[in-house]
Amino acid sequence: MCVGAFLLTASFVAVPEAGAAKKKAAARKKPAARKKQSKKGGVKTQFTSEDIYAQMDFTPEQQTKFDAINEKLQAALEAWDASPKGQRLADLKNAMDEAVTPTEKRQAASKGSLIRQLQTERGLIEKRFDSQFQAILTPSQKGTRLGLKLCNSITAGKLGDQLKGDQVKKLKANCMRAGAAVAKGTISPARAEAQLQSMAVGMLSDAQKKKLGIRVPPKPKKVDHRKNNRRRRNRKPSKKQVEAYKKAVAAQKAAARKAAAAKK
Repeated sequence: MCVGAFLLTASFVAVPEAGAAKKKAAARKKPAARKKQSKKGGVKTQFTSEDIYAQMDFTPEQQTKFDAINEKLQAALEAWDASPKGQRLADLKNAMDEAVTPTEKRQAASKGSLIRQLQTERGLIEKRFDSQFQAILTPSQKGTRLGLKLCNSITAGKLGDQLKGDQVKKLKANCMRAGAAVAKGTISPARAEAQLQSMAVGMLSDAQKKKLGIRVPPKPKKVDHRKNNRRRRNRKPSKKQVEAYKKAVAAQKAAARKAAAAKK
């Protein structure tokens, strides 16, 4: 079994019922749902388990151990997918993908919490095997794996949709360094993720931040000091300023007379 088979999510195909269901399915041949998934999927920002383990560069001994563990994992996942809960999750996902009308979309969205609950339960199976996979990795491989998983965590959802080109490359490089640091134990995963999250938001342009609902402080206005100085020079003084100026001049003259008299 190759590395690419690891943790691949089983794809479910809905079988439409006869009669009205077939007409309904035929009327829904719109690519909108697929396009939405491809945009949100973030091909450049998200890494599947296949992508992650393809970068491990396993030795023959590691590959043999990996395949043995992976075979057990896949068997456990297939058994869960064939169970009533697995079928329920497949049906809910299929209904969400096929939702076209606003009513259907609202009904599908109302099942979101149940979908997350079932996905979490399925994920527990993968976690049971996680320590076994970790045991066959070298420190460097662990850092690579953690770095890519951090990148997945940061770019999941709307933030990942906004990151583009060089922003993605820069974030991935930082995630790889953070993954190596976490693997060495010099920083906790939670702190690394928080720092990367802040860094990712800092990479966004003002337009990208506005799309995410992040408040953008107004830019300070440029001050033309030469214009302000001209205004000060041309501004007519008030009566109080004129009186204060006259008193100051009179006081200076009186002080000068006293000084001259003292010298005589």
